[in-house]
Amino acid sequence: MHLQKGQLVRSKAGRDRKRTFAVLAQEGQLLLLSDGATRPLAHPKRKKLMHLTPTATVLHSEALTDDQQLREAIAAYDAASPI
Repeated sequence: MHLQKGQLVRSKAGRDRKRTFAVLAQEGQLLLLSDGATRPLAHPKRKKLMHLTPTATVLHSEALTDDQQLREAIAAYDAASPI
């Protein structure tokens, strides 16, 4: 499965279970993820593809330039689509 940059995913395993992240890049079966808060854009989290559930939402590239904008975009998605 190939996910595109800016697509939102939800973690289904690990201590960050049920958290929403944005995809920054894909390296084989590993994804680089950021949420702008605990994992800022400068220090993305690496997570295996099998531990994630993709969503249909893709953020615009403007939301991926700043941690504050990324946090706001993820918060808006979480408010519209609760777990």
